Amino acid sequence: MSDQTPGPVHEAIEARLVLIRKALEDRNLSKVATSTGLHENTVRNIAKGRGGIPLLATIDKLSQYLFAQNA
Repeated sequence: MSDQTPGPVHEAIEARLVLIRKALEDRNLSKVATSTGLHENTVRNIAKGRGGIPLLATIDKLSQYLFAQNA
C-alpha cells in the first residue's frame, strides 16, 4: 500500500519549481535551454508548469544556471 500524500521532499521540490518558474518569467527560454543543455521544450514546459515534476537533475541544472553566484 503506497501513500500518495505529498511529503516534505515533494513540497521542497515544488517550492524550488516555484522559484525557477518565477526566474524564468523574463528569460529567453531558448537561451536558457542552450546554456543548460536541456531541450527547449523541457524548459518551456517547466516555465509553464506543464508535465508534472521534472527530474532532480533537470531542476539542479536550472537552479545552477538561474541562481549561481558568479564570483
